[in-house]
Amino acid sequence: ANNNYDQDKNWWSKLSLVIHRNGEPDPCGTTSVMTKELIDTLSSASDKYEMEARLTGAIHDILTSDSSCYYEEEVGDGKEKTLYSFCDRGPEKTPILLDHKKLIRTTANTLPCRWFTREGLRISTVEQLEAMVEKAKNNSTAPSCANPQDADGSCQDDTNGIADTEIHLYAVPAGRVFLFAPAYVGEIFQLDHMTLLPDENKPIVLEVLSTNPKVFDILNVFTKEEAEGLVERALAETSPTHKIKRSTTGTSDRNLFSKRTSENGFDTHGKIALAVKQRIFEMLGFDEYWNGHDDGLQVLRYNMSMAYTPHMDYLVDRTKNEPFNYDSAGKGGNRFATVLLYMTDLPENGGGETVFSEAWPAEIPEHERKTPKAALRELRESGDAERAGIEQGSWEEQMVATCRSKLSVKPHSGRAVLFYSQLPNGEQDLMSKHGGCPVLQGTKWAANLWVWNTPRGDFAGAPMREGFVPRTDVPSRNVPKQLQAVFVNSGADPAMANAVLYYDEAQYWGPLGHGDKPLRANTFEGHRWNVRVDDKVVKSWVIGKDEVQKFTI
Repeated sequence: ANNNYDQDKNWWSKLSLVIHRNGEPDPCGTTSVMTKELIDTLSSASDKYEMEARLTGAIHDILTSDSSCYYEEEVGDGKEKTLYSFCDRGPEKTPILLDHKKLIRTTANTLPCRWFTREGLRISTVEQLEAMVEKAKNNSTAPSCANPQDADGSCQDDTNGIADTEIHLYAVPAGRVFLFAPAYVGEIFQLDHMTLLPDENKPIVLEVLSTNPKVFDILNVFTKEEAEGLVERALAETSPTHKIKRSTTGTSDRNLFSKRTSENGFDTHGKIALAVKQRIFEMLGFDEYWNGHDDGLQVLRYNMSMAYTPHMDYLVDRTKNEPFNYDSAGKGGNRFATVLLYMTDLPENGGGETVFSEAWPAEIPEHERKTPKAALRELRESGDAERAGIEQGSWEEQMVATCRSKLSVKPHSGRAVLFYSQLPNGEQDLMSKHGGCPVLQGTKWAANLWVWNTPRGDFAGAPMREGFVPRTDVPSRNVPKQLQAVFVNSGADPAMANAVLYYDEAQYWGPLGHGDKPLRANTFEGHRWNVRVDDKVVKSWVIGKDEVQKFTI
């Protein structure tokens, strides 16, 4: 770092950092010029956690006095209007993530921010920061002459010492997750930093479809072969908890809803599903895959006329009988991002769109927007709903009209969409209400991944309600019973000397060779466990109904 700084000291002296609050396109502050001391401070950081603590402190110290890098509503009661108060929002508004104990406090004894590029790359080393500087230097152009020229033809210096080169960084408070910050419809985010690509020759690209709610088209995030593999596995699944069946709703995932007529199944640990999940996590700004921060890949089938009325992906415990803390605006967890993968093509006017019922299409001027009544009249005149077997006056017919008037995304094979269910401060984004439009022709296959801001229930680190006492007036949920499995190697088969155990296809569980201790697992009926030798499956078991089951090789 020092060598690069010394080689081009003059150029570095013109550099400033432009700071954004998480998810916000407009900056909250600008730093004074970079200094050698700042680079020295960052260069000696031993890991990403120390880097973030030092970078937070350094930026705090050189932010200009007119910065607003804090939440106005959260300052007061002795809390200063500083970057420190934004990064450390206090114990009641800081979810405890899996790496919380690794965080290093700043010299002001506050939790640090995590720092990201506009495209979602977490800045964890000074080399990454230097690469941003080098890129800016290569892309910079000669400044224009804003003031009249001197007699010798040169420009007068009107910079007043302000840097003419900017590096934009996005600050994410401790315990929070990165959100993209779209400024306008059509804006492009090209994620050149990503490594988990389905095609190394095609970068993953996001195009903004809406800024409120935040909705993005995603290019190149999965392949046709992966889509076919997900559908094949979903159709072959026999586990009662994961196979394709009528879709449910709610926090319990056991509630049938008359206005959700699709079918779905879950692929939590299949090889393709795991690869797609890890890729999506990287796209969303996670620099490592955290198991438990998603629901598994949900594979969906919508046959003719099937639909799902507008709803929120954000979950609410309406019975108040769940131990999990769903209050993501505080220190709880909830779904914060949804990624939809469309895996089939439908004909023109074939329906099946994803509609955002609170938002209008960005490309249509306000005076040209269709009223619900006008959209319904046009639909009936077209006969599209009637040909699909949808009755007049039904909720399905009203949904088609909504889909043809409000912001909607047409499905086609290979297309993917990202939207957020939370605002940057963790509150529910009410504009994210959406639905699955009735299919008018053909069959729609899709998949979605719900990503959480914390581990979800039943996973280590899940946030729980303090002082929770279950209600006795609420009937217990009809949830699958958790079972115990024990896996043992008897040592009798030489071919099993170096065996290893996997849950399903892709999740490594542990060594199960000669002399290894028995492996134990909490599991459910229908789950499949595989024994591998030299990376080949040589033995498989499917969990039965017994409360405790033992499997021996």
